[in-house]
Amino acid sequence: MSDAEADQEIVTIISTTSKGGRSLFETEEPVTGANVDEYNSDPDVTEEAERELRELGFRILDVGPATISVGGSAEQFQDVFGVALEGKKKEVFDGEEAEYFDVEEDGEEMAGALGDWAEGVTPVVPPEFHTESPLSPIAEPHSDAYHYFTVPDEVATILRATRVHRNGITGSKVEVAMPDTGFYEHEFYERRGYRTRSTILGPGASNPSQDNYGHGTGEAANIFAAAPDAQLIPVKMGNDAVGAFNKACNQSPDIITNSWGWSVDRPGTSWSDIRNRSRSLYNTLKAMEAAIANAVNNGIVVCFSAGNGPGGYGFPASHPDVIAVGGVHVNYPDLDLEASSYAASFDSSLYSGRQVPDLCGMVGDDVSSLPAPLLMLPVPPGSRLDTSSTGAADDSWGLFSGTSAAAPQVAGVVALMLEKNNSLSPSDVKKKLVNQAAKDVTKGQSAMGDSAGPGDDAATGAGMVDAKWAWVVSMGDTMARFFEATPERRERLIEEDAVPEIDGEFVEDMMQTLRSRS
Repeated sequence: MSDAEADQEIVTIISTTSKGGRSLFETEEPVTGANVDEYNSDPDVTEEAERELRELGFRILDVGPATISVGGSAEQFQDVFGVALEGKKKEVFDGEEAEYFDVEEDGEEMAGALGDWAEGVTPVVPPEFHTESPLSPIAEPHSDAYHYFTVPDEVATILRATRVHRNGITGSKVEVAMPDTGFYEHEFYERRGYRTRSTILGPGASNPSQDNYGHGTGEAANIFAAAPDAQLIPVKMGNDAVGAFNKACNQSPDIITNSWGWSVDRPGTSWSDIRNRSRSLYNTLKAMEAAIANAVNNGIVVCFSAGNGPGGYGFPASHPDVIAVGGVHVNYPDLDLEASSYAASFDSSLYSGRQVPDLCGMVGDDVSSLPAPLLMLPVPPGSRLDTSSTGAADDSWGLFSGTSAAAPQVAGVVALMLEKNNSLSPSDVKKKLVNQAAKDVTKGQSAMGDSAGPGDDAATGAGMVDAKWAWVVSMGDTMARFFEATPERRERLIEEDAVPEIDGEFVEDMMQTLRSRS
């Protein structure tokens, strides 16, 4: 390890001692909302762990129910835990690598000075971001390239969110957190008056006003296309995705949307296989499992993009507690739908009976001979994804998609649902989306070669998310509550604008929506 590496702050995750007596880093049992509390720690154990870690010279970066993320120098980790670390690189975008640290090959597992307050410690392995490969700048769109869509208007139209907005449902009072590469205050957001909180830094992240990749800045526009009055809580990720996700949870959002993951849920793979291949990766994924299960148990709806390409077997999209979002391509000018040949679909090997995706958003297609983007999205000037533009390389707009775009689209639709009925649990939201709020897609194949067909299918799950039907379903719940309520409660619901004014236009709109499904 070089002197520069030795001085660099390294982020690791501590698994604090669990209530159930089973180490999070030792179990091969899937960790879900049903059993996660066994792996959580008592508050007094967590407090002791924080105190001991500070006394050992580490910086506390994040505290979750089951884990603590800490930062320190390589020398500290070697002295305290008795292991040597080495610098590594991993591709997180096509052609773009992230640097991280891991235990030296053939080195001992971290153990060292762990007291009764901890069960294990691990370096973190960064995830990949599920975006379209960026294109070289082209002066004008290729004459044979298919049409690309813009945010917010065209995306809102395809998602059928526009009419929902005209009925006064825009995601107001709903907060959506997004751990990603960062968020740049692009004029697109300022000009339209979208509500964004100050960027929160995840463990190991810095420079909250910058987004050198452009991924987070661009994909956030998909949330506002569906829910223009939702509030965005951007979280800039370092290599520690678990700590960044926990930072998002600490803000108590209604929804967390995630356009990243690890392509590890491949056919025939078991938790034991992952553990044997890389103990650090295994520990990182188990910590992520617990973070997700705790978030959902706390009432947060969690969306994850499914992954891209034939190798995109995305975890945590396969986690049974999340909404796994795949991809549908929109053909122009007829606007007919087909399964995207760029989007992942698979049966999970880590979770028995789990199929990915649950439903889909708008995603580009895999056309090797032509530019194959789908969405024109705002990005920081000069960022990595600014190169994928239809003009100069620094025009602050990029053409890209992938299932990275689909997850925040679905998150925006969920915001519309929760504005109308905030009593919905994460499992309620997922069931309503899958069973009642998706448009069937009957043609095309996914990146894995699965074919779309009538009804639920392997390629697209329930189909393309439909904001109009998501609103209708939520409205039905609201109207049922209204008619069952006391007169006093009915008055409050009307004052809160929870019940729409039933006029002729509203009735006609509802009839059109019903006819669209016949």
